[in-house]
Amino acid sequence: MLVKLIEIHKEPGERARLDEVFISKEAVTSIRSEKGGIINEAIQLGISEHAGFSRVTINEGGMTRTMIVIGNPSEVKNKLGLKTILKG
Repeated sequence: MLVKLIEIHKEPGERARLDEVFISKEAVTSIRSEKGGIINEAIQLGISEHAGFSRVTINEGGMTRTMIVIGNPSEVKNKLGLKTILKG
């Protein structure tokens, strides 16, 4: 199943833009909080300064790719339907 997230994307030398991205939860290898400089550009695009942002790492056929999406790590995890694994 694919899940839609909103990615903050920026090509070198261009302005940041928002893109829809559909990813499979099985492809996600990590989700962590993001507080980088691109966040200021997202706010200029109209995203609330109180919004959370996450860096999501996915595996694409043996290659890894990271993307910055709107939502804190817990929100992204819940949207993807990922469950917490208990160790013990």
